[in-house]
Amino acid sequence: MRALAILLTLLIFVPAAQGAKLRRPFSASIGVNYGFDHNGSASGCVDYGCGGVCYNTHTGTDFPLSLGTGVLASAAGRVTATYNGCANYGYYGNTCGGSCGNYVKVDHLDGTVSLFCHMQLDSIAVGVGQNVSCGQYLGNSASSGSSTGPHLHLGFRVNGTSIDPFAGGCSQSTSWWVGQGSYPHPIPSATCETTCECSPGQVENQGCGNCGSRSRTCGSNCYWGGWSGCSGEGPCSPGQTQTQACCDCGSQSRTCTGSCQWPDWGGCWGPDPDGGQAVCETGEPGPCAEGRRRCADGCLACVRVYEPRPERCDLIDDDCTGVADDGYPQEMGDPPPPWSARLIDTGVPQAISPGERFTGWVAFENTGTETWTAGSLWLEIPRDHLEGSVDWLDDSWYAFSIPSLLLTDVPPGSRGLFEFTFHTPDNPAGSLDARLQLVSGTAGWLRCPSPNVDFSVLVLPASQPLPEVPHTSTMADDGCACRTGRTGRTTFLWPPILLPLAWIGWRRRRLQA
Repeated sequence: MRALAILLTLLIFVPAAQGAKLRRPFSASIGVNYGFDHNGSASGCVDYGCGGVCYNTHTGTDFPLSLGTGVLASAAGRVTATYNGCANYGYYGNTCGGSCGNYVKVDHLDGTVSLFCHMQLDSIAVGVGQNVSCGQYLGNSASSGSSTGPHLHLGFRVNGTSIDPFAGGCSQSTSWWVGQGSYPHPIPSATCETTCECSPGQVENQGCGNCGSRSRTCGSNCYWGGWSGCSGEGPCSPGQTQTQACCDCGSQSRTCTGSCQWPDWGGCWGPDPDGGQAVCETGEPGPCAEGRRRCADGCLACVRVYEPRPERCDLIDDDCTGVADDGYPQEMGDPPPPWSARLIDTGVPQAISPGERFTGWVAFENTGTETWTAGSLWLEIPRDHLEGSVDWLDDSWYAFSIPSLLLTDVPPGSRGLFEFTFHTPDNPAGSLDARLQLVSGTAGWLRCPSPNVDFSVLVLPASQPLPEVPHTSTMADDGCACRTGRTGRTTFLWPPILLPLAWIGWRRRRLQA
């Protein structure tokens, strides 16, 4: 029966997997005086070596420590229970502290638990929930509770069942001690089990905060040291968004990048006031003057409705410079302006002798929508060209700066001919470089597409004969009889008009004044 009881004990209490190894729970070199009873009956006891170093029904291991000996944690773990309220000396059958007297219970967090009984009153140095390391001081030994003399009772449980930590013929085959010592009064090793969480010097890194990092280093005891502070953190977390007001009517936003950094603010934008229909003045010339109240780039502004474009011949200030049709634009508008002309051809001699007169002509196409009536248009030398032409004026001119007058009506799409005569000075200062500008009595100076002509006449010394250079005219295709002479005066047919001539006469007197 005794052998059967021992066999059943081994089958029931041996754990499937070995947990933490234990060290001697004190520093003194003291061996066991009463061990765990493996008999399981009320008559006689059996220790782990199948001897009798035990007493009936004893479920722990007793070490005969004198009063006040330091008790140490047999393995690392967490304190789950303590008791401090029993006298240092109890007696057999005393129930104080559940018969354990003053005690500390440590859960080793691997399915094993150690219980330290009969400790000294007010010596317990740890509290419930506290983590303890192997060999950490727990308190002092005494004889509190159900005890007949000072000693330390070490109870050991695996998965809730009390077992003998010693290995032997009548116990389990594997010892729970780092070194259990020699039978029959073994003194277990005072060395803690060496376990390694890491290799000494090993460094571990992990992220923290907003894209930050921290590290820890494995110590020489094979355990990780504490984490360092979080470094390299960004000011934001990925995907976080910020929005702020900008200028008068707008707002802008930004979204934190994956590297936890704020990018530049986005564009400033906001809705237009009154739906963008409020009319305003931009202060710009021409069609650019009309605007609408807008929230432009987040700021209230009068934004033009019309965008400037290259000038066309249309009597509109297309480029918003303040002058319509400036720069002689060649592209015609649709519709074209009432008054416009395109240079078709001109004929003047290439060279002339001093003191001679010469006649030239110029043809323009009426590209406007109004008919040119006889006497309503003329050629005029602009003021900035008069200085080089004043000595060449001829008495056939209609006014001081007007050498030619339109003599026939010219409807839109047709061509008008202008003839003019210049008188070469006897001692000219140089060649004639002239510009003739087409002017309307109704609209003033025509501005496009090409209402003027520039020409140059070379003056040769009197001793040098003039070259005979034939003139070719594109006007011949239209059947227009055009006469160009090197010398002499051209005969004009004066039109029966009075009002334009009276106006030109007044202009002549005004320019000469």
